[in-house]
Amino acid sequence: MQALFILMLIFVVLVAVFALQNAYPVTITFLKWEFEASLAMVILLSVLTGAISLGLFSLLHQAKTKFYTKAGVKKEKPLKDQTESKVQDGIEAIEEETLSDLEISDDRSEQDLQEKLED
Repeated sequence: MQALFILMLIFVVLVAVFALQNAYPVTITFLKWEFEASLAMVILLSVLTGAISLGLFSLLHQAKTKFYTKAGVKKEKPLKDQTESKVQDGIEAIEEETLSDLEISDDRSEQDLQEKLED
């Protein structure tokens, strides 16, 4: 978490330095509006608008995730968990077959032994 904060701080400093080095006036035209502003202000406002948009989308995603979690909607298990559970089911099925085969062969060997004793 601290590394992320440090990276964000470095990014903010780099954007501020870039904006201040390009501080000459520019004409901004949007639809029918036209106004003049410092390029530094345009850059800083653009970065700020992007950060706010990203934050709002992140909050929306978190709220949606929390809502679905509270509503009882479960996400699919990761593929690794699904595969592990299927492998475990397969192992259990093989063990059950092996045990049943052993029981059958034990019953047969007892019957063979009794037949040999009777002869």
